Amino acid sequence: MLRVLIGVLIGAGLLAGVAYVWMRGDNGCLGRCGDGTRCDDHRCIAAADVKLAPTDKKDPHRRRRHGTDTAGAPSEVQLKPGDEKMVAQGDTLGRPERIDMTKDGDDARELSQDELDRVFRPQESSILRCITDALGDAPLESGKVEVGFRVESKGSVSRVRVEGPQLLQRNGLSKCVRSLVVSLHFPPSGGASVVTYPFELK
Repeated sequence: MLRVLIGVLIGAGLLAGVAYVWMRGDNGCLGRCGDGTRCDDHRCIAAADVKLAPTDKKDPHRRRRHGTDTAGAPSEVQLKPGDEKMVAQGDTLGRPERIDMTKDGDDARELSQDELDRVFRPQESSILRCITDALGDAPLESGKVEVGFRVESKGSVSRVRVEGPQLLQRNGLSKCVRSLVVSLHFPPSGGASVVTYPFELK
């Protein structure tokens, strides 16, 4: 009888241990899960998500900023052979027309320098912006740009010619300046005038 009682007590102790493990949150794995795993609904699963270590590989879709080297410092712009050579682009301006002084009114006069300056000078800042944009960061320390145009007798600008360093011409100088100059309108006169304005690069 004593042996039966001892067996019952041992069995009860084992059941109590199993119940304790279950209540502790082992969820039925009964201690079978090893290191780095945990018990979840009677299954052993990884204890934590694995995170990838940072990589040194560069993102192929990330573009390098223009004008910077791999260290992030601005790269120096190098002049190419011929970049400083003066190149003219645009129209042939022709010669100014002779004015018949025997006529009356506007037909007998030519445009004065003051009249030319009064119309052209307000556009100078925009033309300088064209030059600056075309120059960019290039180390072109000196040079000049000449803007020439033909003013017809009725005051409209019919032809434009821009002369400047090849570097600036390649970067769109003539196109930029032309769009500004052709929009100018001068007072009427007795004949077409050919005008040139110089700009110094310093």
